[in-house]
Amino acid sequence: MPGGIPLIDILIFAIIAIFLGLRLRSVLGKRTGFEQDFSREQQNHEAADSSLAPAEVTTLTGDGVSAVMSADPSFSEKEFIKGASAAYGMILNAFAEGDLETLKTLLGYEMNISFADAIRERQKADETLAIDLQSIDRAVISSAKLRDGVASLVVEFTSRQQRVLKSSDGSVIDGDSETVETFIDLWTFERDISSTDPTWLLVETETVQQ
Repeated sequence: MPGGIPLIDILIFAIIAIFLGLRLRSVLGKRTGFEQDFSREQQNHEAADSSLAPAEVTTLTGDGVSAVMSADPSFSEKEFIKGASAAYGMILNAFAEGDLETLKTLLGYEMNISFADAIRERQKADETLAIDLQSIDRAVISSAKLRDGVASLVVEFTSRQQRVLKSSDGSVIDGDSETVETFIDLWTFERDISSTDPTWLLVETETVQQ
């Protein structure tokens, strides 16, 4: 082709573009709404499929994981548990360190207020809290429901932790740095299924065994 790009060069460029696209996909992986950056711009790559777009939601109320999956076909129980477990550790760590900025991205409105108040009270008393999450031995969805397009999933975590609360002079107020305790917590995560925002927020916590 005089004055133009040879056909063979066009084919080579196309093959390189496809290869780079596949490499990027393998590196970035599938996002779940629970990643460490917790960006509001997170998009599950499956949302690119028009069949999974929010406009396709037909069931806005129901009980069980199946109701959530019906409303959001891209939902993966396995990926959700993986993300919830990561969030569990991050929230505990942020609470212990008094990291309000991180907590704002992970908690619902009322939980943010509750956690912030507890942190401020601790700081006012000049107390320090250390939480060492040694392991999460079990994480399962114990209940699920969908109400008016808002999905609520309760996750039961069984974990082994060391928690120590100290006063300003370093004396131990609660806990024991030498003892690993078993905790069973029920954490409720919520998300508006009709929203393009994939982030699940923690809206309720309950410790059933310590």
